[in-house]
Amino acid sequence: MKNEEKNSRIMKISAVILTLALLIGIASSCSKNKQQEEEITRGSNTIEAPVNKGDNNIFGEEFPDDTTVTTSGQTTTAASTTKKPVKTTAAAKVPVTVANPQANAQINQAVNNGNSGGLDAASLAEFVNVMGYDYDPVQGIFYTSQDNWQRQGNFVEHYDTAASYFNMNYRTVRIDFGQTDGMDWRIQLWKGLYGPFGGCEIGVYNKDPIENEKLYHCTDDDHLLYMESALYLNKADYEAGRVFFTREWQAHWWLTGFKLSIVDPERLVMTMRIRMRSASMANQFEEGLLNAGFLKGDAKTQYDTYRRSLNDFYILWDDIGEMNYIAQRS
Repeated sequence: MKNEEKNSRIMKISAVILTLALLIGIASSCSKNKQQEEEITRGSNTIEAPVNKGDNNIFGEEFPDDTTVTTSGQTTTAASTTKKPVKTTAAAKVPVTVANPQANAQINQAVNNGNSGGLDAASLAEFVNVMGYDYDPVQGIFYTSQDNWQRQGNFVEHYDTAASYFNMNYRTVRIDFGQTDGMDWRIQLWKGLYGPFGGCEIGVYNKDPIENEKLYHCTDDDHLLYMESALYLNKADYEAGRVFFTREWQAHWWLTGFKLSIVDPERLVMTMRIRMRSASMANQFEEGLLNAGFLKGDAKTQYDTYRRSLNDFYILWDDIGEMNYIAQRS
């Protein structure tokens, strides 16, 4: 039985590696030079407090413990997206490269505006199709569903190192804690440039501490966490309340959003709310946040801080963590 489980795990990892290999041909047309080393940039213990006029964060109020609450008028869920009427232009005049005509129009517009990271429309559409993205036409964002194929690949830290070779340059931070429900837990955050997309991610993983030391499994349906997030292009946009996009309150294991735009990974600001499953788990997660470099604060005007409300955590993330590439300094 152990051999069968081991072989199954190897097959899953191999599937991810083969898929990444498929993406090499798609991403190779992007012009950014790649380097092999990583740069670790930990945040300072000094809290920077910008001038913030009013509560322009989407987390400007306390929410009741109601899993149906959302932070805006439109709701994106893992299974479907509630769509408001959206006017599109010229969608019927361009070659259809993905199933959703509005997503197709976004892709062609990105190519025409020079925001496709060097990819033509066909290559970009192929990338979207291979990754299995769903599309929210209200915000113009691509996102991964709860049962996306990547869920079978689990996660190891080497994926972050390899990502830079596929034109995915981002900041990431790993928050390790546990044990809860007999498992070690990891919540990993990402924000940055994913080829022609600006985006962010929250991943929830766990592992049996006896079974292995490195390989984290994507959490199963019985251990999903409720969460939401918002991404801003820079501090000025955050302080002015100009949100790039949001992902709404829902139970998930991998909450993602990607918008066709060239962004600066070092300037992005991300806000999020994550609910733990119990008070004990919340205590462990809080310890994990502190160990990762976050400080206790208001999570509104103080960057790289968190605020706790019962089992809910509000986080304002700027530069805690590490880059998966070496930034070019001028």
